[in-house]
Amino acid sequence: MARKAKKASGKKKAPKRPSARKSTARRRTSAAKKSRATKKKSASSRRKRQSPVARVKRVTREVVAQASGAVSAGVETLRGLGENLVDRVRSD
Repeated sequence: MARKAKKASGKKKAPKRPSARKSTARRRTSAAKKSRATKKKSASSRRKRQSPVARVKRVTREVVAQASGAVSAGVETLRGLGENLVDRVRSD
């Protein structure tokens, strides 16, 4: 059986890279596909646009609800601290 002779050099050839034109063309097409997909997706999942006044009212209601919850939690904490102080004073 005859074997083929191996090359004496130990260096390997670097793989050929695609030209810059091809890669930018690929990027453009994939970017174009992504933008089309997001446009379709956002159009179907997007709800009716609110007026600025309606948005302000909605956000204000949410802020008021959060603030009232925080105030009630603070009142409970202060009440607990007051009871703790009363207990300490009475026990002395």
